[in-house]
Amino acid sequence: MNRRIGNVFANFDIILGCLALAVVILSVTYGVAMRYLFGDPPVWINEVSSIGFTWMVFLGASAAYKRKMHIGIDILVNRLPRGVRWIFLLAAQLVLSVFFGYMVVYGVIFSIESFAQPTSIMRLPNTVFYSAVPVSFALMLFYQVGNMWAHFQALEEER
Repeated sequence: MNRRIGNVFANFDIILGCLALAVVILSVTYGVAMRYLFGDPPVWINEVSSIGFTWMVFLGASAAYKRKMHIGIDILVNRLPRGVRWIFLLAAQLVLSVFFGYMVVYGVIFSIESFAQPTSIMRLPNTVFYSAVPVSFALMLFYQVGNMWAHFQALEEER
């Protein structure tokens, strides 16, 4: 049982991203079926699929970051001497950490400020859209702290 709970936490971003993808697929399929069967799709389909798509994109970015699947160009850094390379990699990780923290803070602020603004069709708070940003960047910051920890441990092992 504990192993399953651990797997859920380890794959939290993927599980939520898959749920968001399911929302997109089911809502769009339902909208298309209603259009062809009755000639009049529900008006809320576009909004629900947009919310699902927004969450899917940001959670997918988080999952890709955790698995180091984002593109990186490191040909110049790889040609540097070992000590200088370590400094450049550490500086890059610090810049990423600051950026992720910035996005979390301002994403939360923006999400809170957008709470009073409802969506056009379902009248939900716009926070349902915008909260995907701080959630995904908080996950990326969490993974980044783990990357930095591993970076420092590798340095200690080299000594």
